[in-house]
Amino acid sequence: MSYRGLFDDDEVVMSATWSEADGVVITSSELPETWHRAINRLCRDLNVQSFNGTVGYIAFEAMHDRHNDFVWLSSDITPFGGAPAGAGHSGGGALVYDDEEAIVVSCADLVQDQIARAGIQWPRGHSSGFLRAELVGHTACWVGRDGARTAIGTLRTPT
Repeated sequence: MSYRGLFDDDEVVMSATWSEADGVVITSSELPETWHRAINRLCRDLNVQSFNGTVGYIAFEAMHDRHNDFVWLSSDITPFGGAPAGAGHSGGGALVYDDEEAIVVSCADLVQDQIARAGIQWPRGHSSGFLRAELVGHTACWVGRDGARTAIGTLRTPT
């Protein structure tokens, strides 16, 4: 997966993968450690509270727009037992030197959208529907329709 050449002003500043067996593997990165922590934190919630399948594999590329210093996390989602859905990103980016909470919210929004494009609803709220990523105070949270809030990286399967 590579966007090189598609976006003349963008450059790949991080490549990583995720699988259930290996977790997050950063294969190359020019980004601050806050980005690595954010990706790892987000990926702890993968395959928890999902509907209509689970994620088998993700290939990530972080794209940096050098003109405005924003980074967008692109992902290519492979549902478990399925084929890759195609790489992309749709949503808001984060600044290179944003704090971890802002980076987590941006990445969660971008990855959630790509997972939905692969046909999987994630994360699903207890009262149905998607949870949305947002800053609550200064903490990146999943927020449900019912107002329930859970810090990103701490989702658990309902008992």
